[in-house]
Amino acid sequence: MAFIDLLRQLMQVSGSADEAASADVARAIELRETLSENPNDIAAFQGLAELVDHAASSSTTLEDPLTADQEEAGPQEQANLAMWSLAEELSGRPNAWYPLIELARLSVDSDIEGATRRLQTAVERDETGRALGESIKVLREAGYAESGISLGIGHWDPENQKFAAGEQLILAAIDAERPDVASRNFDILQQHAIRGEHEDRLAFLARLIEESQAAAEAKYKEREKREN
Repeated sequence: MAFIDLLRQLMQVSGSADEAASADVARAIELRETLSENPNDIAAFQGLAELVDHAASSSTTLEDPLTADQEEAGPQEQANLAMWSLAEELSGRPNAWYPLIELARLSVDSDIEGATRRLQTAVERDETGRALGESIKVLREAGYAESGISLGIGHWDPENQKFAAGEQLILAAIDAERPDVASRNFDILQQHAIRGEHEDRLAFLARLIEESQAAAEAKYKEREKREN
């Protein structure tokens, strides 16, 4: 089922006032057209997500876009189904990387292998590092920091990619309690940071690394104490 049809169904089920629902559908169509021109417009994606969340918050059931079966689902599941439909519609475009990240975000908890494949493809479609940073963040937030490290080390080009890609790699290393990896990549990131633009974020990362190193050292000493 197409995303706009799915959104209309959500609004009908939720019992939204006709005038308000019509305005939301019109706005959704406008944002959907924006994504037709640029499937990586994150602001347009987020705008549609807000409309979907608003419609789903008072909805009771939603037709699954893959099976066309009526199934009981909570508001978040309904919103996820609608956003999955949207991202799937756009992900086939050769230049579309953000829709793949959305698909990965929606599936990472239930299908880490499939989500990782989608993120790999997203990273390969984008040379700026934005997709890489977003992909590592998805993995970090889902509890797969080690996978985020692997993805970052395999694809990060500090000379030509955005600061956020290296930043997310370092955060993944901190989450995975690997301060050595974080420190090594921090040194690289620092060399390629833009003077006058990244000092605050570098200072924040440096503080996190120091805390991670201290925690790792404390754990080592505690283990030594138990063994002796």
